[in-house]
Amino acid sequence: SMVGTALCLPQTIGSTTGGMVLYCAKVMGRTPACLLFSEHIDSLAAAGAILSAVWTDDPMPTVDCLGEEFLNYVKDGMTITVDEDGTVTVED
Repeated sequence: SMVGTALCLPQTIGSTTGGMVLYCAKVMGRTPACLLFSEHIDSLAAAGAILSAVWTDDPMPTVDCLGEEFLNYVKDGMTITVDEDGTVTVED
């Protein structure tokens, strides 16, 4: 289950259903705590994250361009915090 976890990915590839899947998962209470990308997020996935925040009043922090080093470093079981300014902190 990805509920309440940080979903860390290299990137997303635009899909017309991707944004709606994020929104539906949010409405059903099945989204990760945040989406973190080492590269750029595509516009359709970004739209899904934005719309889920607007339509549910419950934002899902989404940060991109964290770099390959971030993705290589982060592991299961680590604590990840995303501040309001987009700063991502990873603790063992």
